[in-house]
Parts: sequence; C-alpha cells; structure tokens
Amino acid sequence: MSERALFIVAAFALYSLAQAAEKPEAWDGRPKPLKGDYQVYGGELGDMMPPTKKDQKVAFMFKGPLAKGLFDQIGPDTKTPCSGAEDYRERNKGDLSCTYTKKEGYSCYFGLDVPTGKSTNGSIC
Repeated sequence: MSERALFIVAAFALYSLAQAAEKPEAWDGRPKPLKGDYQVYGGELGDMMPPTKKDQKVAFMFKGPLAKGLFDQIGPDTKTPCSGAEDYRERNKGDLSCTYTKKEGYSCYFGLDVPTGKSTNGSIC
C-alpha cells in the first residue's frame, strides 16, 4: 500500500473515531452513575449552620456527561457570570446553575429545601 493510501485510510479511521466520540449515547432507560457531592446544612448557603428538622437544605454538585448535557440544554450563557475568568462560562435556569472551565470541565449545582420539598440554589455566586 502506498504511503498516500495509508495516510488516507488512517485519516478516515481517525475521523470515524472522532465522529463516534461526539455522538450522544443512545437512550436505554437505565440509570447512570453520578459524579459529584452534596452538602446538608441549615440557614443559607452563605451563612450555613447545622440543619434542624424545620430548616434542612441539601446542595448538590455533579460533574461529567450529565453536567455537560444540562449545560448544553439550558443555554445561553448568562450575561452576568459569577466569575470574570477568561475561560469561565455559566448558564442558569431557575435554581439550576451550570458552569464550564477548561480546567474543571462541566459542573452543575442545585439545591433542595427538605421540609418544603421545593428547589433552591445549590451554589453561591
């Protein structure tokens, strides 16, 4: 096989791999693992105190494919982001906030007020 033909075959193979990597995974209805953490607290995010039966909230943060998917769905970027960093992007919808940086990748935040069952913010600007 000539060098040129080998190059063309290799280019098509790499192109096919790149296309396959960009396609979203087919929906199969099964639960997926979640990467992230949570924090239980009382009071407000900026002024946390121990939770009580009447005042208990949970802040959730998750990363990975779910965070990227939500970031893509809730666009566009906010006009007043929490950070002025050059590569920082932020999108918000209701109490859901998602961010992106080259270093950290995609992250999303939301909260839950346990006694009321209502959503709340999961991050501080």
